[in-house]
Amino acid sequence: MASGWVHARAPATIANVGPGFDVFSLAVRGLSDDVAIRPANEDSLAVTGLGAGSIPTEFAHNTAGIVIEALRQRTHVRQPLAVRVQKGIPPGRGLGSSAASCAAAALAFLKAFPRSRSLGVQGFIQAAVEGEASVAGRHYDNVAGALLGGFVAIASTEPLVLARESVSPRIAIAIAIPDVVLKTADMRRLLPETVPLRDAVGNIGRAATLALALSRGDAALAGRCLEDRLVEPARSAAIPGFEDARAAALAAGAAGFAMSGSGSTVFALASTRVAAWTAAERMCKAFESGGHRADPLATTVDNSTPLAAVAPKALSRFSIAPPPRDTSLGR
Repeated sequence: MASGWVHARAPATIANVGPGFDVFSLAVRGLSDDVAIRPANEDSLAVTGLGAGSIPTEFAHNTAGIVIEALRQRTHVRQPLAVRVQKGIPPGRGLGSSAASCAAAALAFLKAFPRSRSLGVQGFIQAAVEGEASVAGRHYDNVAGALLGGFVAIASTEPLVLARESVSPRIAIAIAIPDVVLKTADMRRLLPETVPLRDAVGNIGRAATLALALSRGDAALAGRCLEDRLVEPARSAAIPGFEDARAAALAAGAAGFAMSGSGSTVFALASTRVAAWTAAERMCKAFESGGHRADPLATTVDNSTPLAAVAPKALSRFSIAPPPRDTSLGR
């Protein structure tokens, strides 16, 4: 490893993407975390940027530090490291903030120790999940999106089975980020234990059609398929102004509206960046009318592949699918 700082960045992500609870993720342009590492006499870690005051700086309790330690164990690297985490994604807003730190840490490690590429895509995703598990639970959607970019759909985590597609820039994304902090663990406690069969079938149909629409660049169809009847109804009440923001987005011409991850951020899909910006501003005004400041963003899917050094050659479209061992997939 060189003696200077090695930097890596990872993008914000929208998990669930409406009906794809725990299995869909979109990487988005405009927001990212940066992690830098260099050799040191002992491990140390510093955090700066958005929400830094609420993030642990102990190496063993910070998501980036946990990921780096997981990778050291897998590669038998014993080098102590100084780590700097620059937060560009606000925590507790449903934009994959912790996952981005995990992914950026994994990418910095890969740059610093190229021999670690032997771990492959699956090895890096699993190491990044170790960090994510410390704050948000053992969920793969945000982490996979942050490492692979584009649109990621996860069929199984044990074994890991997923597909990655690029999304056409014809699909624009309107985002409103209110000043409401929500913890993923708290929002998961709101979820129902059982759901009606009809609602489950509807979600499956919309999720399947949404995946096709995203790959085809059909903003109107994708927006129509964002409705979620399983998770969003239980969580939306925790976000002040949620229904007003939905109404504002649709009135502005957005094709569809949904919660980003577990919130509080919301997003809408549109066919142009201009339409997305209008929807983002209207959603923010709706939140502000209810007493909460919100920041707008009009963007597109980030189709770059941060983990390109170990990803399959067909970077815009690839999958991970180990040979089946039995007739069922685990989660």
